[in-house]
Amino acid sequence: MSHVIIGTAGHVDHGKTALIKALTGEDTDRLREEKERGISIELGFAPFRLPGGRLAGVIDVPGHERFIHNMLAGIGGIDLVLLVVDVSEGVMPQTREHVEIMELLKIARGIVVLAKVDLAEDEEWLDLVEEEVREALAGTFLADAPYHRVSSLTGQGLDGLLAEIDRMTKELPERDVKAPLRLPVDRVFTITGFGTIVTGTLLAGRVTTGMNVEILPLGKQARVRSVQVHGTTVEEAVAGQRVAVNLAGVEKETLERGSVLAAPGSLSDTLLIDARLHLLKSAPKAVKNQTRVHVFLGTGRSVGRIVLLDCDELSPGGKALVQIRLEHRLVAQAGDRYIIRSYSPMTTIGGGVVLDARPPRHKRHREDVRQRLLDLEKGDPAVPVLQRIRREEVVAEPVLARQSGLAPEALKQVLERLLTSGQATRIGDLLADGAALGRWRDKLVATLESFHRSNPLVPGISRAELKNVLPKALPSKIYDSLLAGLTAEGRVSVREDLVALAGFEPSPGPEEARLLEKIRGFYRDGGFTPPTLREVADLAGIRQPLAEMLVAYLSWRGEVVRLDDQLAIHRDHFHQAGELLREHFKVHKTLQAGEFRDRLGTSRKFVLPLLETFDRMKWTRRLGDERVPWRLDLDSREVENGE
Repeated sequence: MSHVIIGTAGHVDHGKTALIKALTGEDTDRLREEKERGISIELGFAPFRLPGGRLAGVIDVPGHERFIHNMLAGIGGIDLVLLVVDVSEGVMPQTREHVEIMELLKIARGIVVLAKVDLAEDEEWLDLVEEEVREALAGTFLADAPYHRVSSLTGQGLDGLLAEIDRMTKELPERDVKAPLRLPVDRVFTITGFGTIVTGTLLAGRVTTGMNVEILPLGKQARVRSVQVHGTTVEEAVAGQRVAVNLAGVEKETLERGSVLAAPGSLSDTLLIDARLHLLKSAPKAVKNQTRVHVFLGTGRSVGRIVLLDCDELSPGGKALVQIRLEHRLVAQAGDRYIIRSYSPMTTIGGGVVLDARPPRHKRHREDVRQRLLDLEKGDPAVPVLQRIRREEVVAEPVLARQSGLAPEALKQVLERLLTSGQATRIGDLLADGAALGRWRDKLVATLESFHRSNPLVPGISRAELKNVLPKALPSKIYDSLLAGLTAEGRVSVREDLVALAGFEPSPGPEEARLLEKIRGFYRDGGFTPPTLREVADLAGIRQPLAEMLVAYLSWRGEVVRLDDQLAIHRDHFHQAGELLREHFKVHKTLQAGEFRDRLGTSRKFVLPLLETFDRMKWTRRLGDERVPWRLDLDSREVENGE
């Protein structure tokens, strides 16, 4: 069963509250001051049993111009509006302002109620009033709305109005109960013995007893003690219902109207909003860049500045792409509608739709920013998801699922489109921008090309060093996937820890060949006391970077074995050391570094890197100050092959 919220609108003292009482039996004026003054000041709420049996919620808004901020806190969540016009006064200032607000908020359906008909002189007078109202509403969303003439005092016309409300609410689309929870708070109070209670219109998802919710912009989580719908305790409330939520673990003083209960991690508060702004024709003057205004979004409000992104001045009746820079955090989502009122005096001057609730700060008159916002404005649900992936380059899919605001099935369909088109790629639980992956692949290949030109004898660059050319925060699984893809494409080769262009073979020239022969001799003659890399450079009369490249070439050919960044050993001597190790473990269960040092006739400086190399090769395993064989079946063939 779909759930609906019905709201009132209209000038002060035109009979909105009396109409709701006549329809529902509930008096929505709860404050003593409201009863004393005979006008609504705060939002009023009532359950409304429709003729078809459904239970709707009613929000009665104040009509006085001084309380427009209260009206704005309640009007945004309604599905059907009853615009109430007193036939003895006709269209008044707040009638027009309320209609403008509802136009900006894109409330799609409404009924015009000509109230207090018992005060009319005759039917001809009512016809004239109706004609006046129709002229005033021409060109608005209420231009073709049904009209009903009623008297809350005598009951005249109420049955017809009830039937119309019942019919129209049956045609309303259902709200998304599968989307993440979102409940803008319009009231906060306490009840002795129960603690903090918040109320609001549940815009999306569901709230259940015992669940954890996040309170924004407070940034704190709380547990739901209980849920009520129209005074009845329920286990679960769903989108489209008026709900009261009893929260555990949060004080009333920390909450206020404008707070939002949300599924943890699904929403965030913001100080920046990219939006389309429509300035009303009735606005008294143009809006200039950096104009200070009051911003109303959901049940929240803040002062902010309008940054005009694609023009220098916005005239009444015009539209512009803007960034709103807020002074207090609000909770927003793409697609939300908002209202702006002039800073002083406060009058409604415009509003529009949020295009991006998590934007960076923009410079004005940037074509790329303009095009991005125009793409968002098309309303394709895939566009904000793609832009989020492109902006962050890599996003965890669970994070995207929580923060997209889409129901799981809707998000699944969006991602399938992006993956099929190649605009995004899934790697594990990560979603990467397809264009960024292409740039990174090209960057890796270009880096290898440059490395080979500068180091013609080095067989490749280490995986860790190559990764440094990519963004520092890039997850390892993305890097591994890039290398795997380039390898599969035949563009690179990966050998153990080294990465090279596919088909690359180090090729020494005549001078390099002469130096290599000298260095082979150093290691061959060095035995178990080989020279360090620095000593190799000194002995050969070359710079250390060239010595490093030449030794790396010998290591790649298997002629020497690298022990650490300074030491290497000729392969014949390494195999001899391995055979001595194997022979030792035939007789002994453990090996101490000093024993092996003495057996080889070398120094501790050499024997420790050698033993650590044996550890890395899993020939030995260190236990305290001793080594034991990694496997008891280590044989001479493995030692000979260096496996």
